[in-house]
Order: sequence, then structure tokens, then C-alpha cells
Amino acid sequence: MSRLPNLVTFITDFGLDWGPVGICHAVMRGINPQISIVDISHGIPAFDIRAGAWVLTSIFPYVPPAVHVVVVDPGVGTQRLPIAILCRRGDVLIGPDNGVLMPATRRLGGIVEARKISNKALMRPDISYTFHGRDIFCPVAAHLSSGVSFEDVGEVLPISDLVQAPWREPEIYEHRVVAEVSILDKFGNIRTNIEAADWPLSTGEKIILKHKNNQVNLAVARTFGEVNRGDLLIYEDSSRFICIGQNLGHAGNTLGIGPGDTIQLERARS
Repeated sequence: MSRLPNLVTFITDFGLDWGPVGICHAVMRGINPQISIVDISHGIPAFDIRAGAWVLTSIFPYVPPAVHVVVVDPGVGTQRLPIAILCRRGDVLIGPDNGVLMPATRRLGGIVEARKISNKALMRPDISYTFHGRDIFCPVAAHLSSGVSFEDVGEVLPISDLVQAPWREPEIYEHRVVAEVSILDKFGNIRTNIEAADWPLSTGEKIILKHKNNQVNLAVARTFGEVNRGDLLIYEDSSRFICIGQNLGHAGNTLGIGPGDTIQLERARS
């Protein structure tokens, strides 16, 4: 394969109020002083594989081909594998084999090859049981960005053996869809794992939202200002997922819906 871009994106649940993000930056720059690192988010809720997967997926196609590191890793130090995935667009995804990388592969054209990260020459010499971001994932990313071949990462893994997406895949029909809530953002918007292209919305259409024993009618809108203050709406968000919001309100609290909940959307019959 051709040389990978000198660009690494970085997503973690580390937070920014202590040292691990900076340490990981320093490790990568020590290996490749010319590296360009883009911090996408270090505010993923602790241990939340679903949120990490959604944020990674949401950055495409806005980020060019690169090496993408995701460290949301509650199983660090266990038998879970460290992996690297080569995608058809030319990107490499690096992180734990816990499903966090898998949803993004669809937007990147699918998987060409997956490898277990096992080449110790690409890792730090003293590997901690609890900080594989510093000692395995980031060093490998830096080496790949500096010209090391993907084939040097380690042995090939069967794609079928990889841990799958950390959510229920949407069940899509012409007039309804059953899906999961991926995250609630800071504004209370209910962000689903439904790709807008798979179940297109039309402005002015009415959608029935069903959750547990409740249902509510939603207006399809392009933006919050198209509905009255406090009104609910359903829209295609800026990352091209279907999202439920409330104008100047918190849709998650209003509807009692949170991450991991199953919802059903139905097109209202005219």
C-alpha cells in the first residue's frame, strides 16, 4: 500500500484535566517530529464505547485520509486485542477490539484488512497494563504516519473475528425504522445511529416517535428556528445522522430518552 498521510486524529475518554493526552502527544512526536495531530475529542464519557464509536463515525467525510486513534478502552490489560484496520478510502483505524472502530468502517468504504498489533518494535519498550494508549496505540500510529508499512503492524486477523459495533444496527423499512440512541449531546439532542441517507426525511413531513409505552409526533425541520420555542423536531444533523431535538430545550430530558435506548420512528399517514 502507499504511504499513509502524516496526519493522526485522536479520540479518547481521558479528559483534559490531567496528563494522559499530553503524554500521548509527546510520545507520538518523539517518534515522528513532523506528525500533525488533530484532537477530535477527549470528552467521551468514561468507558462509553458507543459514544466513542459515534464520534469517530461522525468525523467522516470531513477529515481527509489519516491514521485515526480511538482509546475508549474499559478492557485495557485483559485478553481484548489491540488492532489496526485498513479501510478502502486509505485510512487506518487503531484502537482496542471492542467495537469502537467498526461503525466508521462503513463510511470509509469497508475493511480491506485487519491486523493484530503485535510488532513490539513499534511499541514502547515498557508496556503498562493500564495505559495502552501511550504504550501501544499512539506509538503505532506515529510509526505508520512516518512511513512504516501497515503490513509491519502484526499478523492478519479474520474480519469476521472482530468485535462488532457497540449498538443495535437500525432495522430500516419504507415507513418505519427501529434504532438505538447513540449519544445525548450537551444540548440534549438525541443523536441516533440512523444514517440519514438510509431513511431520508422530507421537510414538513410528520414522524411518530415511539419509545417504551409512549409516542409523540415530531415535525421534520431543517433547523431549530423552524419550530416554536420548546417544540420538538426531527432533523438530519450536521454529521448526516437522524437526530431529535427541542428548540431551546433538552429533548432527552423532555422525552425521557437516553443513550442505548431503542426507539421506533414511523412516517405519519396522511
